[in-house]
Amino acid sequence: MVKISACVIVKNEERNLPRWLTCARALADEMVVVDTGSTDRTAELAREAGASVYSFAWRNDFSAAKNCALQKAKGSWIVFLDADEYFSEEDIPKVRAYIQKFDKERKIAGFFCPLVNIDVDRDGALSNGGFQLRVFRRHPDLRYHGHVHEMLQARGSGWRMVEVRDVRVWHTGYSSGLLRAKAERNLSLLLSERERRGESPSDAFYLADCCFGLERYEEAEEWARKAIASGFTLGGREKSPYNVLLNSMLALRRPFVEVREAARDALKKFPGTADYKAIEGVSAWQAEQYTEAETALHEALTMTEPGAGHIRAIILGHLADISHQRGQEAQALDDATEALKEERFYEPALSLLGEILRALPAADAIQFLNTIYDPAADAEFLVRILAKSGLYEVCLYYDKKAGGRILSEGERLLFAKAYPSAARELARAMIRGCAMEVLAAQRAGMKVDLPDALRRADSGIAQEMQGYISKLEQVFPWEIDA
Repeated sequence: MVKISACVIVKNEERNLPRWLTCARALADEMVVVDTGSTDRTAELAREAGASVYSFAWRNDFSAAKNCALQKAKGSWIVFLDADEYFSEEDIPKVRAYIQKFDKERKIAGFFCPLVNIDVDRDGALSNGGFQLRVFRRHPDLRYHGHVHEMLQARGSGWRMVEVRDVRVWHTGYSSGLLRAKAERNLSLLLSERERRGESPSDAFYLADCCFGLERYEEAEEWARKAIASGFTLGGREKSPYNVLLNSMLALRRPFVEVREAARDALKKFPGTADYKAIEGVSAWQAEQYTEAETALHEALTMTEPGAGHIRAIILGHLADISHQRGQEAQALDDATEALKEERFYEPALSLLGEILRALPAADAIQFLNTIYDPAADAEFLVRILAKSGLYEVCLYYDKKAGGRILSEGERLLFAKAYPSAARELARAMIRGCAMEVLAAQRAGMKVDLPDALRRADSGIAQEMQGYISKLEQVFPWEIDA
């Protein structure tokens, strides 16, 4: 029987580690946790779960920390997931089966599998993160290299990696806030390493990625072109420089003819890649060249299958917008609906759908939306987007389904067009907010200037605010030093 070691390096991963531990316990025979300086309960949680925990002094070198874990592991195969990554319960038996199979083929060093990003800032939207190497043999020839963007490399010849497509790594650390922090950290580490050891063929590849994550699109475009010219590739991420190049050009609104040329170059390298044809279509859409956009987007659609997720939602969403621009509302409705069936939290498609549904009675709009969404679980997202389209009765329905936790009382009255009552409620809310600000400023020893709107208000409002301040003073009495 093959023994499997689950390894991870951590620092302050108290939030993510329980899911990793659950996965590792089901998959592996031992758990190796290398802690690089946590100040929360990370190490304690790992020990409680039965993991072997080792301390490692952080020195801005991810490879050193990961290689420390490899030295501590005793299994014949390694599963090296980050703390915010895991295999699903259904896929764990498949991973073990693949390890058993490939263990008999002595020159297979490990296998790549798809990584799926879960964007917590977009209500759990999914996107493909390419193929990643997370499962490999424990062997002295296999070690990580690189201070940042560490990569497993094999010494000697004859080793090979294979791909499997029916198991996926789920990555929950994919959100705009987290990615920006990671990009800033990685850029700093990469530049320091580059200064220390000189330029490397891999630098442009990683710098393009970091600059794109920081929305420094002109730099990202430049580094991506250099990465493509260098010929450097990374197993499972061969498309990355082209992805960065095209998406940077799209963000910079480069001329359509330039984007089209770059997209077609990318398609020559990676035929059948829907993303590249879709980017060509979106660029034409940006330039309001709708005929060219429609042609490219339909071609991109043929490169995908239903259930492809985010990329198909983007394609269908833009086709819906083109139909809407042409006044073809039935087609726009169909395309927007199909986009949301691919990814129900794709905001542009729901916004467009909201514009179309304004022509229907509220009850009909609600009935239609309920064929796509869960009225209670998805209510907050629906209210946030549909309020911008003026679907106030619809928003009131979903607020009620959510137990009234989404809208304030003033907003409910305003959405219900009870304008006098809404005005009074919103004025009271403003008074309460100002009173708390006044109290806090007084306690901080700051000079208090009332907002102009309240200074000009009648004595009734001023008296109401003073009464509210008096109540607050009873709840928050002055602190008296002993």
